Amino acid sequence: MIRHPTRSLARALVILFVAMPARAQSGRFDLEKTKTVLTGMIEKAIKERGVPSISIALVRGDSIVWKAAFGYANVRTKTPATPETIYSTGSTFKSATATALMQLQEQKKFSIDHPVNRYLGDIQVQDRLQVEKPVTFRHILSHWSGLTAGAITKPIWGRELPKPLDKMVSELYSVRAPETKWEYNNFAYGMAGLLVEKISGMEYEKYLLDNILKPLGITTPNPVNPSAEMVELMALPYNAGGPTGKPVPVSQVHFDVYPAGDIYLTAEDMARFLGVHVNGGVFRGRRILSEASVKAMHEPQFGGSYGFGFSVKKGENGHTIISHSGGIPGQSSQMVGDVDAHVGVYYMSNSGAPPSIAEAALKLLRGEDYAPAPERKAIAVDPAVLDRYVGVYEVGELTFTVTRQGAGLTVVQGDSPERTELLAESPTRFFMKGQDFTITFEAGPAGAIDKMVIDTGPSRLEAKKRK
Repeated sequence: MIRHPTRSLARALVILFVAMPARAQSGRFDLEKTKTVLTGMIEKAIKERGVPSISIALVRGDSIVWKAAFGYANVRTKTPATPETIYSTGSTFKSATATALMQLQEQKKFSIDHPVNRYLGDIQVQDRLQVEKPVTFRHILSHWSGLTAGAITKPIWGRELPKPLDKMVSELYSVRAPETKWEYNNFAYGMAGLLVEKISGMEYEKYLLDNILKPLGITTPNPVNPSAEMVELMALPYNAGGPTGKPVPVSQVHFDVYPAGDIYLTAEDMARFLGVHVNGGVFRGRRILSEASVKAMHEPQFGGSYGFGFSVKKGENGHTIISHSGGIPGQSSQMVGDVDAHVGVYYMSNSGAPPSIAEAALKLLRGEDYAPAPERKAIAVDPAVLDRYVGVYEVGELTFTVTRQGAGLTVVQGDSPERTELLAESPTRFFMKGQDFTITFEAGPAGAIDKMVIDTGPSRLEAKKRK
């Protein structure tokens, strides 16, 4: 039997978010239909998956066409979530940190291809490899820096102070040459936040407030250092679907590298920011970034699928889909936008909300029909076939260990003690009970299994098998 099948794995999978292809608009946008469909999906997730609450906001053109919240911000006291409820943005805020640096480049204060050490003063990234190619802004924003990677969560009540950004950056060093390997790097985005401070001469929070958030009409006052009034509005963190199928509270934590995603805002706040990126740098008449800079942020770098602060994919109809997910224990967020259709969705949860909500929202915002997928059924697979899939798979700083258990497979993310059961719906394709995730095992040219593809509907992640 499987215990709490998707807690740690689901948290890991929200780290990266690459949208699936969009289809051309085929109908007229119907707001009431959109609200009805999404409300049904959200209420089902709350009821069937034990999700405590979900807050959502939809962008169409330069307007927030709908915002709503469902469930409880505090399950024990039955405090309802509202559109004003505050959650952690998680890694979706990387795109805002990248936007801040692009603004400063527009002011000709640096160039995206300049070495970062030129602007760090006495705090230098260590080049232990003595490579000729220095780490640049382009490298850190696209996760191709080759620097030490990771991030550390700190218990809020643990009485342990996190390192300041300058101390964290001074301990970074090269483990491989830039552009050698794509590796998701929270530390690099912590450095990006420090560079915002070094180049602008302003504290990170003040720069973001004065140059991005306030111009968009965002009134949440202290997204980096929440005020007492903000804490009163925060959703408490939970694991969805505990032993009784109900939410279970978890310890409150925060990241030491806050520019990488430890920011506290509402779903509408972040939807306004997303509006900038699906409208060429402008939202409600306020230009935040030039069209050229926005386009540059949406260009995948070095042959990958990540731009500057966004995962990027071209839809079958040529639309550019930008996206990112975020998550810390007990909090999750999803952001996805169709740049060509000028629509987007942002939603937050105090556990984990299904990615299918984003897929449905985009289709409905484009005026397309949306039909939920049929219920999935498991089949038996030859044990010899299952044995081929056993191994360790890696992508960036994530590892997934697939093992045999009974007549099936389980997967563990990192060093988590929790195992997730994989149910087969074909000899190569597996799913997780109660989740939208699909895992497909693929063979290389020689016939050996070399890849595990994790698909969440609107997102796709390829993990290579360790040799």
